[in-house]
Amino acid sequence: MRLNVGPQLRQPVGAVIVVDLEEPLLSFDDTELRGLTGSATILRSDRGLLVAVHLNAQVHEKCSRCLGDTSCPVAIDFEEEYVPVIDAVSGAPVHLSEEDDVFRIGPDFVLDLREALRQYTLISEPAKPLCRPDCAGLCPTCGADLNQGPCNCPPAVNERWQALAGLKTTDQEGS
Repeated sequence: MRLNVGPQLRQPVGAVIVVDLEEPLLSFDDTELRGLTGSATILRSDRGLLVAVHLNAQVHEKCSRCLGDTSCPVAIDFEEEYVPVIDAVSGAPVHLSEEDDVFRIGPDFVLDLREALRQYTLISEPAKPLCRPDCAGLCPTCGADLNQGPCNCPPAVNERWQALAGLKTTDQEGS
């Protein structure tokens, strides 16, 4: 997701443009976004560009119960300031202190959204993705996928209740 923003950096402060974004596949270190669609609103500020991004995509995950592959919808919304390293009008270098925590626009005036997208995708991913709401998970004893059916493990017995297992009463409920 790279945008040429040279013309926007030459606009007066307050100028706004909206850019539609669409990317079939975007890969980061260990994350893949598929079907990325949305928009970016770019506002010319006194230092650079204020970029507000609203995107929807599908992220490939592992189900937190059965470890099967699943695809989860994710909404990515963020607003970040991008500051050029070279002034677009004069060509002079822009001096930024190391303490400025902003994204940079390189000397080629290309705004790269990939790092911000990576960071905000990590924040937006579901904490415990599920392949389906009623996922049965894995058997804690043998590791069988319980979505495929019950496993052959004997029922778990709680040792604390074992002493009561031998007690039988002839009393009927309500008598």
